[in-house]
Amino acid sequence: MRFKKLLAIMVALAFLVSFNPMPVMAQDTNITLEEAIQIAKGLFPATAQYPEFVSEFSTSLQTSTWNLQWSAGESGEGGINVQINAQTGDVIHMYSWKKTADPPGAASLSVAEAQAIANRWLKTILPEKSSHFRMISSPAVLPLNSSNYSTIQVQYQRTENGLPVLGDTVNMEIDARTRDLISYYLTWTDLPLPDPARVVSASEARRVFEAENMLKMQYFLPYAWLRPSSPQEKQVRLIYRIDHPSHGSIDALTGKPLVLKDGQSEMYASDLALKEMSIGGMGMAEQSAAPPLTPQEIAELEKHANIITKKEAAARVKQYVDIPAAAKLIHASLNRDWQNKDLRTWSLNWSIQAAPEGDYYDLWARVDATSGRIYSFSQYSSNDNAAKGSLTKEQATAIAQEFIKKIEPQLSQEVKLNLSEAWNVSPVAEDKLPPQWTIQFTRQVNGVPFPNDGMRVTVSGVTGKIMSYELNWTEQSFPPINKAMGPVQANEKFLALAPITLCYSPITTSGTASEFKLVYKPIVKDQQSGFAMIDAISGEALNAAGEPLDKKPMPRIFTDVSGHFAEKEIQAMGQAGLMNEYGSQFKPDEIITNIVFLRALAGAVDGVWNISGQEDNKLISDCLFRGWLKEKVDPQAPLTRQLMTETVIRSMGLDKAARYGGLYKNPFPEDQSIDESKLGYIALAHGMNLLHVDKEFKADEKVTRGEAAYTIVRSLKVQ
Repeated sequence: MRFKKLLAIMVALAFLVSFNPMPVMAQDTNITLEEAIQIAKGLFPATAQYPEFVSEFSTSLQTSTWNLQWSAGESGEGGINVQINAQTGDVIHMYSWKKTADPPGAASLSVAEAQAIANRWLKTILPEKSSHFRMISSPAVLPLNSSNYSTIQVQYQRTENGLPVLGDTVNMEIDARTRDLISYYLTWTDLPLPDPARVVSASEARRVFEAENMLKMQYFLPYAWLRPSSPQEKQVRLIYRIDHPSHGSIDALTGKPLVLKDGQSEMYASDLALKEMSIGGMGMAEQSAAPPLTPQEIAELEKHANIITKKEAAARVKQYVDIPAAAKLIHASLNRDWQNKDLRTWSLNWSIQAAPEGDYYDLWARVDATSGRIYSFSQYSSNDNAAKGSLTKEQATAIAQEFIKKIEPQLSQEVKLNLSEAWNVSPVAEDKLPPQWTIQFTRQVNGVPFPNDGMRVTVSGVTGKIMSYELNWTEQSFPPINKAMGPVQANEKFLALAPITLCYSPITTSGTASEFKLVYKPIVKDQQSGFAMIDAISGEALNAAGEPLDKKPMPRIFTDVSGHFAEKEIQAMGQAGLMNEYGSQFKPDEIITNIVFLRALAGAVDGVWNISGQEDNKLISDCLFRGWLKEKVDPQAPLTRQLMTETVIRSMGLDKAARYGGLYKNPFPEDQSIDESKLGYIALAHGMNLLHVDKEFKADEKVTRGEAAYTIVRSLKVQ
């Protein structure tokens, strides 16, 4: 509810800030304000519930929009925001919100029911365009605990001539309790679509994809390693991913890699492609925010460690940067590196304090406090502030190459110029030469690129001066390339997951959609999967962070539970993304361990996303903190029925009631295994039909996976 309230406030602020009242000219709109109001009220009768109304009109190069809002006023009890296309009368956006203290009831809407509701709304809101959309069927995790979800999202993709139109979608949210439409958003690009009659074949496009070597082998450092909050060190992987100036797109009419005009870009360039060298680590500007050492700590280090002085660090920078005589060193701090606790760096800042009006100079630099290596510097000067430059990219590249040879003689031999950038493909007109060129060099290991490491140099297109420099070079262990699959096998595996697909792709000119092109490009079947690359050794599918896709929470339909007494409950666990240790098999008769049970219970109560990747010890500690467990348990020990029963009852908040065992009648009077002090837990579980037992409880009996699923799911259905 907090999120919905915040979103409602944001919508209201958008009206106050984003849309300025202006006179509406005839050429701006075919739909009058009155007509827009009638369209909105006809589609969304709930507008009648709200007495206050405000309208605004906004226009852009591509469209004009009526922005209508009905609300309850200062009480903030609720409202509806509707945006109408002022040319076509189409509803572009709708969002409704309602302030409620508590959910009106348990979420009971299934995904199939939500999709049926969305289909009806699509035909109602877009009667003429609805036939141009097809539902995107992506597996959706449906939490067991209704408090963990309040809406179900449904998405549609526009198709024309049987081909997807990238970026043109309809997104809806259906309230899982009231079954009302909560939000709706239409994206429709109104531009001519090329005729697909003369496109090259998919097989020819694939041949070009492979011949152009668009899928390249690289070393990849999973992103989690770069986050200081991540306690575990990630290992470098050998991977295959798209790395090509075309981002993997092939012009379907010419059969050649997509090459665009100056100022153009593909709006939805493949998420599977490497966009830019991900320089990070020691060369990052954010390093300047690392914790500074105190003067006392600095003095101690200078005495007992091989630390260069501030003066020596400054002299090192002056070897490579021509600092104006008027610039003074106004700041210097010795910092700990956030990745390497043993590394210390000097952060230095020069500036001209009393420059004439309009003139300025500023220089920041980072220097290794032990070796004197320069990790980065950036200088800003009014002399280099021009609208365009005179240097060509070849001239700028030559300057950058000469500079890295000077500043890093050895490392400069271990990098290659990055040729995957768009500006390296087509020439830039002389009258459009930029004021700065950024040249990137990628580290090579065993002849394979390692995009995490390298150098970035910015050259002034006006003066030819080096404006900035960044170095990232990490100590890593690299897998040998002799175990990697070849490009033929890699293409087979990659394109099986993301087939070459013919589609309409919008092209932007100066940031505005200007035309559609027919292109072939790899598109994943499940757009929610997060697929980005494959492991070059195992062929395993990985996401953009380098993590296996099978670790991502996803719903499953288990294939080995038909006819089992807990079939319904087991499939509910699968839909929630839980207990999928064996993939599409559940193995209902296998004995469950304590940790698998606790993980399933926590995931059922909190949602699978909250336990994803959580370590066993942390999970057990959380269960102790919440009072579900009274003492630590062996994570790998078999779960007993007694422990399962106590833990589930406590997770339901009934521990206090269960402790009064004398209040309950023993439902299993012949069972000698029952501890009278635990009778309350057993009686409550039996009374709520949480247990699948016959005439005896058998407290010490080991529990199967099927029985555990049965008990967990039923515990969440108790009202």
